[in-house]
Amino acid sequence: MLTSKQQSLLEAKNKMVKFGKGVVKCRILILILGVLLLIPSLFGMLSTRINYDMLTYLPEDMDTVKGQNILLDDFGKGAFSMVVVEGLETKEVADLKEKFQQVNHVESVIWYDSLMDLSVPMELLPEKYYDAFNNGDATVMAVFFDTSTSADETMEAITQIRQTTEGQCFVSGMSAMVTDLKALCEQEEPIYVGLAVLFATIAMMLFLDSWILPFIFLASIGMAIMYNLGTNIFLGEISYITKALSAVLQLAVTMDYSIFLWHSFEEEQSIQGDKELAMATAIKHTISSVIGSSVTTIAGFIALCFMSFTLGKDLGIVMAKGVVFGVIGCVTTLPALILVFDNIIEKTRHRSII
Repeated sequence: MLTSKQQSLLEAKNKMVKFGKGVVKCRILILILGVLLLIPSLFGMLSTRINYDMLTYLPEDMDTVKGQNILLDDFGKGAFSMVVVEGLETKEVADLKEKFQQVNHVESVIWYDSLMDLSVPMELLPEKYYDAFNNGDATVMAVFFDTSTSADETMEAITQIRQTTEGQCFVSGMSAMVTDLKALCEQEEPIYVGLAVLFATIAMMLFLDSWILPFIFLASIGMAIMYNLGTNIFLGEISYITKALSAVLQLAVTMDYSIFLWHSFEEEQSIQGDKELAMATAIKHTISSVIGSSVTTIAGFIALCFMSFTLGKDLGIVMAKGVVFGVIGCVTTLPALILVFDNIIEKTRHRSII
């Protein structure tokens, strides 16, 4: 007689076998559904707001956050930038200042003419006051915004100021730095994601036994990444750091699951001979092995959610979801892709290094 624990384990194994057989039987339907789900995932990804304001992730009782709230609520000023103008006459600088004041969310602009009339030459000022605004043919003005340092409105205002001057000035300060950081991230993210895919592909081509197999792995993981990024819409927004890291991290932590499934499938195929039965058994082995590994990975990401700096929560939730989608894809879309493209995989076999 089997004990209750042994009976439970046997029932669990039978359910996993049935699940594996169901995946094998419905592989075409799974792929069709998987491709269709990419459509809402794409819309969800594009609709998710990217937050570049790190202050929103700090605890409300921090002095930095308190100070910014006081500036905004009591003085109507949040961010500020120093604008350096070179090679312009005094009247041209004054005209430029007026243009800055017309930009949305610019609260005020402080320059020489805020203190003295332009009919009074700046050279008549005491040296220390003159040097506060000028250095050679360059002059500086302070621009104050009615929004916070890294708010979308502030970054848009910075961009408009730069467009207004047509390269005649230099904008500095935290808001300008965040604006440049946003542009840099958007420019470089496709590059390093592409490099991650390239290096992973080269490694798998060398150490696996099929030239086409790495692309099948990447297709399955790519779908899981799209699902993860698409479901971020339910969070409302994610930080730019999470956006920059999530795709590469998900690729890195879930690739092992795909390799495990493939090796298990090859082993079962050599024993059973029948590919569909071998895949169903491989799915069962993968579920029982990968779940333990994935749970510890998810627990590690969930631990980030307990940081007082809530950027950890943002990254932790997104990456925990990513691992879940990676496991689901490993036992559904990946087996379906392997079986559908089995003939191509066999034709592109080669001797692996290991």
